Amino acid sequence: LIEEGAVELLVPGNLPIGCSSVYLTPFKSPNKSDYDQRNGCLKARNAFSKYRNNQLKKGLETLRQKYPRANIIYVDYCHAAMPFFHSPKRYGFKSGTLRACSGGGGPCNFNNSARCGHIGSQACQNPSSYANWDGIHLAGTAYRVIAMGLVKGPYASPLLKSV
Repeated sequence: LIEEGAVELLVPGNLPIGCSSVYLTPFKSPNKSDYDQRNGCLKARNAFSKYRNNQLKKGLETLRQKYPRANIIYVDYCHAAMPFFHSPKRYGFKSGTLRACSGGGGPCNFNNSARCGHIGSQACQNPSSYANWDGIHLAGTAYRVIAMGLVKGPYASPLLKSV
């Protein structure tokens, strides 16, 4: 893209996938030590998100050195999302963060055979009280929290408000 003339790029990192119903459901573990006590997310999956994001940041630094005229901005979805996974009620998520609003049942309301919009799936009555929309995507309210952290800081590097 830079070689085609792009001068500003926003590059998103991964969300904390260990907090996503699409991973919590098939990788459910009987071992409590596999879960983060603060939020109920799978520790190993979130560690992978952080590892992948660190590798991405290293790659972006290489690109910044190669293309000093381009403004390459890393957006840290993982760290921007963690505050509401740790304190869902503080952000208005009365239904928590791990249970999907739209899904096909089960502890996380995620059933791969009854995904959002398919037969057997049902949407919740109050989507704004959920951080998790369908087990894969966050709900709009959660994305709003993330967007504020990106625009106002500190979850973009360099900060978006300085652009």
